[in-house]
Amino acid sequence: MFNRIGERNPNRIFPRLQELTRQLWQGQRHTGFHDYYGSIPIIVTGLKNLREHGPKGSVFLRFGRDHTQPPAGGDRQSPL
Repeated sequence: MFNRIGERNPNRIFPRLQELTRQLWQGQRHTGFHDYYGSIPIIVTGLKNLREHGPKGSVFLRFGRDHTQPPAGGDRQSPL
């Protein structure tokens, strides 16, 4: 999660962090699909979006994708 307070601007950090961690999250392209076996999904969000839309909102960006999405299972109620 990132916040716009301070010197670290998420608009500069996201692309740099994405590039530095590419070998961890990038899958292997095959004909018609990607294989993510052994990859680590890296998911980021900003505090402003989280405050506006909540943790079940479409605020999470998974590295390698160009759109935000809700968390997996975001439509279910937590048992706690």
